[in-house]
Amino acid sequence: MLQRTPIALLVLLIATVAVVAACGNPGESVAAQPTPLAPLGEIIPIAALADGEEHDHASHDDAEHDEVVAPDAFIKTCGACHAVAGTDAKGTFGPELTHIGTIAATRTDLAAEDYIRQSIEEPATFFAPGFGPGMPGGLSGSLGSDFEAVIAYLVSLD
Repeated sequence: MLQRTPIALLVLLIATVAVVAACGNPGESVAAQPTPLAPLGEIIPIAALADGEEHDHASHDDAEHDEVVAPDAFIKTCGACHAVAGTDAKGTFGPELTHIGTIAATRTDLAAEDYIRQSIEEPATFFAPGFGPGMPGGLSGSLGSDFEAVIAYLVSLD
């Protein structure tokens, strides 16, 4: 009988662990929901760079002046879900935005800037073809003072 006691205790322990593990899961699937981020600090508006103002982040040669640089706020906030070719925005959840400045003007009777602005401020207003609701609200607040620079950047993508 003493030889069977350790085996019985081991079986009882395994059964207890299995019951506790099964009871710990309520059976519901929980999906992670994006939450608004805090404002990400001040960035240099694209218009300021076009006017020849210097900025601290990097020096550009003439070949690079033609490229539009994605604001850090865009990469850190929007780039988590959206991709833009040639940038660090590599998201796959939302539609690609590489040519949104041109495409936006064709989706509604709004100008591209107005369409993009409303899409960020009221994400349930428009859905890109092939995409449904999923963009979180509150992004204009998350972008804070960078909001206008992100709008200008997106409009410039053609």
